[in-house]
Amino acid sequence: MTRFFVFVLSLFCGITSLSGQSILSIEEVLLAVESNNYDLKSARQNIMSAEVLTSKYNRGYQPTLALSAGLGYSLSGVKTTFNFNFPDLNIQNIQAFNGNVGVSSDYLLYDGGQRDLRNDQNLDNLDFAHLQVDNISQQLKFNASQIYYSIAQAMYNKELLEESLSISKERYKRTSTYYEYGSRSRVDVLNAEVDISRDSINLLTFKNDIVNLKWQLNQLTLREDTDYEIDTSITLAYLLSNISELQNGLVEDNKELRALRKNVEVINFDLAIANKLNAPQIFASGGYTLNYQKNDSKSQLDLSRNNGLNLGLSANWNILDGGQRKVQEQLAMVDQSSAFIDLKNKENELIVQLNRLWNSYQNNLLTIKLEKKNIRINEVNFELVKSLYENGQQSSVEFRQAQLNLINAQSQFYNVQVAAKLQEVEIDFLLAK
Repeated sequence: MTRFFVFVLSLFCGITSLSGQSILSIEEVLLAVESNNYDLKSARQNIMSAEVLTSKYNRGYQPTLALSAGLGYSLSGVKTTFNFNFPDLNIQNIQAFNGNVGVSSDYLLYDGGQRDLRNDQNLDNLDFAHLQVDNISQQLKFNASQIYYSIAQAMYNKELLEESLSISKERYKRTSTYYEYGSRSRVDVLNAEVDISRDSINLLTFKNDIVNLKWQLNQLTLREDTDYEIDTSITLAYLLSNISELQNGLVEDNKELRALRKNVEVINFDLAIANKLNAPQIFASGGYTLNYQKNDSKSQLDLSRNNGLNLGLSANWNILDGGQRKVQEQLAMVDQSSAFIDLKNKENELIVQLNRLWNSYQNNLLTIKLEKKNIRINEVNFELVKSLYENGQQSSVEFRQAQLNLINAQSQFYNVQVAAKLQEVEIDFLLAK
């Protein structure tokens, strides 16, 4: 059994060589996205804003209370001349001190139920904010999973190319030795050199792709290095699932659909509030005032003080508003209809997407079986061609072709597994509760 064949089997079994780098699992990636991603942290600010709107201070049940106070000083003079035999009056520099204190309070007793409707709408808006954050979180995790398995795919192909390069170098050494003894031509040596060069270039390309993909993953997880390995083993989870069960789960649990349904509920409150805009409003009010004034001896009035408590009820009923309530009601009805259409459109779109994914997934499962059989055929063919080549019965071109056929079969087998896994990831995204 060749070293290449042993290497292939090790990849089938999900054996990862220890190279001194840590192995980053998909679970760790998803946890890092949930904990660190800036887009997700920014989205959570909407939840905080919605929570403020549902606090007891924004429910309309708190009375208003205002306190006013003032101090004053005046300096005045009086000069009065009469037409009759009254003495003239001329008093200057009259000083006076005054002050006032007042307390007033208002409370809305009744507004036709608008206050309760707005509070319920704010609670629904809070639920909607949570659903939006969950949806963003799921989308980011989906993106991270796609990049993760793309890295695994590139790493797998890189390892195949490393083994291919090793075989090409071994073939070059063997061909050079044969050439020295006259049993191979110069063309065979050059072909071996060309294959080494091609494998080296392809390997360099994959290494560069892996680093770039790791930086893309780091953008979502906020890692600061690329010194880690990816678990290249693939485990498929939906082999025994039924499409009808998945479809029912999609309609019930999909976060985007749940957010759209919640949006319909929020808009329903707009319509209910619009119907209450012309409802009467009743307010209770109360107040207490104290006024005080002290004059000096030059003034006719020495002291003045008055105080009083005021309580009252007031009502406001906007009987005719020029059609504004009707306009608000019609706009709310349009928004309600649009939100329901958006919900049904998205539901239909996601069902079609799920069925398309499921069909492709099932096709990939069948392809995996065929590719596995194709690998076995190419393994046997590679061993046979290698034996014939070493005995001088096959050319280097035929050896290289057999080598490439096995590598391509192995790569295609893994690529189909990755494609199926990515389809599972997308199905998970659609079904996420």
